[in-house]
Amino acid sequence: MIWEQGPEREEGRPVEAGTNRSAQDWFRLMIDMGLAPGLRALGFVGAGRRYRMEMSGHRAEVEIVQSQSLIDARVRFTLNLRVPSRDEWSQQLRVRPYSTPRPSATNGWEATIGQLVKVGGHPVEDLWWELEVGHPFDSLAREVLTMLTTFGLPALRHHIRPA
Repeated sequence: MIWEQGPEREEGRPVEAGTNRSAQDWFRLMIDMGLAPGLRALGFVGAGRRYRMEMSGHRAEVEIVQSQSLIDARVRFTLNLRVPSRDEWSQQLRVRPYSTPRPSATNGWEATIGQLVKVGGHPVEDLWWELEVGHPFDSLAREVLTMLTTFGLPALRHHIRPA
């Protein structure tokens, strides 16, 4: 059982103490059970670390990016947001209709969530979340989705040109 309920659970104590899951397994579980349902509720489609939605005839993309971690029991991650240019999107779909095209940063618009989150009127720039193996991730997933809803979606909408 993943979630431990009841007042006997100490705050901050791992829900799977002594788990033999790797950081990658725990990260995938957090995405599948925490982030993916929230992203789909916002209108995104996708799986794993890449999600997209249509907005005003354009494509908006969110990618969950993992850092190279030096600690085995933790994963650090952030979000990249992207609006590929319509020409590039159409061209890549024509060449490879079966795959999800990956636009370059020079075409369209791209930013990390940290570049969009502002504190005191200044962008945070470098925003990473950390997930520790065995620890609950509900509140972490909610925080990521709140940042996306509050800062990411308005930026995606702003950078989409009407069709």
